[in-house]
Amino acid sequence: MEKLNRLEKMNEFVLKKSAQEHYTLTPLATDASSRKYYRVSFTNGKTAVVMDDEGCRCRTHEFVTLSKFLRRRGAYVPEVFASDFKNGFLLIEDLGDSSISKLLTDNNETQLYLSAASALSKVTAITERPKCAEELSKRKILDDLQLFTDWYYPMAVGQILSPQARKDFFNIIEQLSSLAYQVPNRLVLWDYHIDNVMVPKNSKECAIIDFQDALWGPLTYDIMSLLAADRRTASDTTINMVKEAFFKTLTGVSREDFEDSYAFLSLFRHLRVLGRFTTLSMINGKKHYLQYICQIWERIDSILKYPKLEKIKQWMTQYILPEQRTTPVRKPIYKAMVLAAGRGIRMRELSLNQPKPLIQVGGKSLIDYNFERLIDFGINDIVVNLCYKGEMIKEHLLKHYPHTHISFSTEEEALETGGGVKHALPLLKDSVFFVLNSDVFLTDRGYKPILWRMLDAWNEEKYDIILLLQDKKDVCGDKSIGDYRITSKGEIERNKEKTSGYPYMFAGISIINKKIFNNQPLKKFSLRDCFDMAQQKGRLGFVVNEGELFHVGTPEALKAAETKIHR
Repeated sequence: MEKLNRLEKMNEFVLKKSAQEHYTLTPLATDASSRKYYRVSFTNGKTAVVMDDEGCRCRTHEFVTLSKFLRRRGAYVPEVFASDFKNGFLLIEDLGDSSISKLLTDNNETQLYLSAASALSKVTAITERPKCAEELSKRKILDDLQLFTDWYYPMAVGQILSPQARKDFFNIIEQLSSLAYQVPNRLVLWDYHIDNVMVPKNSKECAIIDFQDALWGPLTYDIMSLLAADRRTASDTTINMVKEAFFKTLTGVSREDFEDSYAFLSLFRHLRVLGRFTTLSMINGKKHYLQYICQIWERIDSILKYPKLEKIKQWMTQYILPEQRTTPVRKPIYKAMVLAAGRGIRMRELSLNQPKPLIQVGGKSLIDYNFERLIDFGINDIVVNLCYKGEMIKEHLLKHYPHTHISFSTEEEALETGGGVKHALPLLKDSVFFVLNSDVFLTDRGYKPILWRMLDAWNEEKYDIILLLQDKKDVCGDKSIGDYRITSKGEIERNKEKTSGYPYMFAGISIINKKIFNNQPLKKFSLRDCFDMAQQKGRLGFVVNEGELFHVGTPEALKAAETKIHR
């Protein structure tokens, strides 16, 4: 129904802005963003394109502003005929389907790339900075390269980059980044590649279709991006000819400064794209981007031959072996259990007529927070244990998550957290799974969502259990005296004596290998016993959440959470 409503809104927009009643809408190919495109074909033979930015995440205001800015200065970009920023629609000029990537052959490669470089030269000649163009700063370069260190690296290598290696990487990048700024700053279109350069019919010049993310930065970035060949490798002859032709359009730029800037930004872009393609495939399900990984590494290996990049080449040699420079892989943990059998006695009258997991905070049932977190993470096979008013929980989940495979483990009497998981093992089947409490939820402040960070840290050869820990100072609601501390050896130790000096609470999320239950004879017990067993064996790992934890176990904690959420 939602898709139908979206289509109705689009038709309403086209009718209102075009003043033509008869037309057809044809879906066009999409890009790496969440935007969608539709060709509007009118009965009078004219056409236009609807850009559909559902959710209004793709900078449509900037697209309109920059279209006007660039057109006034002689660049060939599509005209914007009409806009509806509230609903995320633009009606723009139709430049056809002939992108350079579709037209390329071995025979016309050089000419097409030269035409694209010529179109870019008109943009590079503009010395005025648009107000909407943020700076391509050293800070942005460092931030964006977390895509490589925190997303691509752990999924390609199979383990998290050590803190010291990560620190060394960014120290080297920060030193080398000065190479990028040895040329003047100009408007950087950011995604200037052969899929975003069109050759309209009856036109002698190329048109640029993607520029809403434009920045103000080194003028070498876009020509490098054009020739970077994430998707298709141009010949060395073409690359050299196009670089030379573009360089000749510049004034006041030395060859050495140009090459230094080009080399560093090429390295930056390729490392960033490794991470970006990882997120597109793992989070957005766009697996086809993974086919370009090997090609990107070929370009990186070539770039690292540049003498002034020797330090980062040495780092690569040390920390990512040739056989590890490959397609990223998600570790195979696709099942989870949500603990929802507890009575919630401390909630007093609030749990008399409903189970604790269905108590609402921030307009949402407690259990929904972690259910949604699991689904966003890509887990759609979830076991839930039930006891007190379990039918209410079952009805709620089946109603709100019809596309999720949910199994229910019913307990005649509550078996506590450990007993509940042990009782549900026949439903879990896989050897390793997530376990989440239903009375806690958290916010992520880190660069990478917490379940992904825990998955990166998981190593079946090293751990039986990984816990999520939370600094007590960032807990809203029920606070204990402190469950754990981190020792000088980098291990965690539980506060068995309930003394001070333990700054971390268990945050209610863990990864567990079911073999930890093999020698557990009890039917009713706490998961804490399993945590202690793993710690004694030296097989208890941890990840610290960088956000805030809401621990809702009492009416007072519920009130505090409500106040914090609505602040």
